[in-house]
Amino acid sequence: MEHKILARYPIGNPRRLWQQDNFVLSTFSAKGDNMRGILETCADAGYTMVEIGWASHEQAEEALRLCEELGLELVYQDFSLYGGMQLHQMDRAPLTPADIKAVCDHVRPYKRTIGYYIWDEPFKDDQLKEARRQVDMFEREDPTRCPFTVAIPSYNGIYEWDNGEFAGYLDRYCAVIDPPMLSLDYYPIGLRWYTEEKQLDDSYMWLDVGQMRVLGRKYQMPIWFYYHGQNYQKYKRFTFPMVRMNMYAAVLYGAKALQQFTAVGATVTTDGKPDIFFEDQKKIHREFSKLGNTLMALENVNVIHSDDLLPGCEHMQGLAETMADSRHLTGTLPKRVSVGEFEDAYGNQYLMVLNRDYDADAAITLDLKENSRIYEVSRVTGQQEVIWDETKQINVTLAQGDAILYRIQPAAEEAYTIEYRLEK
Repeated sequence: MEHKILARYPIGNPRRLWQQDNFVLSTFSAKGDNMRGILETCADAGYTMVEIGWASHEQAEEALRLCEELGLELVYQDFSLYGGMQLHQMDRAPLTPADIKAVCDHVRPYKRTIGYYIWDEPFKDDQLKEARRQVDMFEREDPTRCPFTVAIPSYNGIYEWDNGEFAGYLDRYCAVIDPPMLSLDYYPIGLRWYTEEKQLDDSYMWLDVGQMRVLGRKYQMPIWFYYHGQNYQKYKRFTFPMVRMNMYAAVLYGAKALQQFTAVGATVTTDGKPDIFFEDQKKIHREFSKLGNTLMALENVNVIHSDDLLPGCEHMQGLAETMADSRHLTGTLPKRVSVGEFEDAYGNQYLMVLNRDYDADAAITLDLKENSRIYEVSRVTGQQEVIWDETKQINVTLAQGDAILYRIQPAAEEAYTIEYRLEK
């Protein structure tokens, strides 16, 4: 069987200088009582990047040195020097280019520091403008590093779906700041309207990630996503399949980075010891480290959900596709199953199948429009393996909140496997 080696290229906002080379596995707010222990445990758990959100000046300085030593990429944040958070106004004079130059000169020797965390969820229009001003100054002074910001989710109390304000806010965020990527957070488990019985069937998380995909396409920005990685809402129960499902939900929509909120309290304790989800997080990071090279080469085409997700929701229009839009599938999707359809720059076709049920395994049958050859992209090796040489049906059992990535090809074509290699 022929093995094709295909080029892939860095991705990013074409109007910004920073470009993303590889799939990102990150965590927000790795600060704690034992910074060395925390970052060593994060490195062991397979994070490729950390963000020292909300850290003190002293913690941020320690992180600069430790990430250099440990080989972790760092997005540097220090509110005492620059940036902002939501509605909070920093107690300092307006920043000047000279102020930004001083920050960049200080950070410049640290090669593992890949960016500056400039604003955590800029909220009002004046904050969007100030975030943009700082992004531009950082990019002019230090063009090889990423000027990072993240948008606020739709349950913020002002810009929401039900009052008709969220889509406009997120569009303004993209247009005004024009960030290198569109990053958004959403932590659904335990929100005041969450119900155990329905799991996430009625969650507006699906609207937020859908709108991200729309705007990522409109503004040519990769999308990143902060997933629910610890029991932030202090809900009565929180399991790792909930985390896993959130991670795969983002990738289903085309996310090129998974940012955990947060490792501390789930993967690592504040004193640097492995926490309750350490082994699970390490395992899924190994899997994404193998899938990531392929995911970086793919563009999302369609996302299709079973009918039990947000049935009749007026806001879903344009944020997901239906089975009538599918390139490969026919019939109906089983309960709590979602499918993402992808393609690479060469026309090769992929399917990701997600079991949204994080309490039960799912035996899934999908009917195909034509006889197809199906390859699995292995989460152990990253290689493609033929699992059906000719079939009109996919049958797979997925664990709670789990997903699988396939390549799909007409069975009449010659078989070949694919490997992607980064070219710059």
